[in-house]
Amino acid sequence: MSQPAPVRSRPLVRGLAPRFALLIGDPRVASALQVSCVEDAIDVHYPESDISCRLLLQRATGHLLCAFSVTHLALDGSAEERHRMDLTLDGPLGSAAQREAILDRIYAFRCAATASRVRAATRIVGRASRPHSHSYLTAA
Repeated sequence: MSQPAPVRSRPLVRGLAPRFALLIGDPRVASALQVSCVEDAIDVHYPESDISCRLLLQRATGHLLCAFSVTHLALDGSAEERHRMDLTLDGPLGSAAQREAILDRIYAFRCAATASRVRAATRIVGRASRPHSHSYLTAA
């Protein structure tokens, strides 16, 4: 006699972050090494930065508080700069407008980290010992 296939239990979905799981497929995070939406946190890891967004629903106002924490990474992977920013969003929880606002902020943080790396790579370490000289050509 054959046994029935075991019934798979429903996955447990907790927290606010799973409502924003659609951002994982967005092209702005396509180059990320890892993207996760677990419990009340959205984490995005790029080679040049680690971006974390903690979500908190303010029951009194119904607004969503997004607490961003960003770490820019040096070329060797060590933490170079840390930034924090809070963003308050209104509207339906997990709506396309809220998702876009979070994605825009993540993308802005990533662009800032990339620009920081470029500045560090092209930084002038020392100055020339002699002053600059300018040459002028006479008009013909």
